[in-house]
Amino acid sequence: MGLQKEKDMAGAKTKVKAKLAFTTIIQHWVPPIITVALGLIAGISLAAYNSDLSTNRFFLEKQTRTADNVAVEFSRYIENWARLVRLRKQFDTRNNEPSAEEKEFFKRAVFERADARDKLFSSFDSTHLYYSKRITDLVVRFREWDDKQSELTIEKLPNIEEWRKWQVDILRQLHEEISK
Repeated sequence: MGLQKEKDMAGAKTKVKAKLAFTTIIQHWVPPIITVALGLIAGISLAAYNSDLSTNRFFLEKQTRTADNVAVEFSRYIENWARLVRLRKQFDTRNNEPSAEEKEFFKRAVFERADARDKLFSSFDSTHLYYSKRITDLVVRFREWDDKQSELTIEKLPNIEEWRKWQVDILRQLHEEISK
């Protein structure tokens, strides 16, 4: 019986040691494992959030740059149109032929208007990448309207204020979309 008791006690000691080892493992290893797992989940979530934030910031910067380009090029285009119309009307009211220098200045004004138009329309093309269909439809309508004006003679052209109305409308729409 004594031997049996010793065996039982040895078995109990082994069970206690196993429980103690298991308890030690749980106490010392589970909290760091949980911390690592939570840190990993938080890190992945934060990275995904930052990626979305970065994409939105990039998109907003592109919209803003496009709007700035449209504003600058629209102003250049309208001012060149106004200069061209003014020069042509001055030439038409004169009795004598314009000088070679005046003709050269007029040709340069025509070139500058065409160049400003090309740059404006190039800026408009970017709106198709970064703005809604509502904005791009407005831009397309302006381009169609402007194409029709380009075919008219000076006497039949609308007042330069018509171009300015288009400019204000388009820039307001761009601003509203950026501000959303």
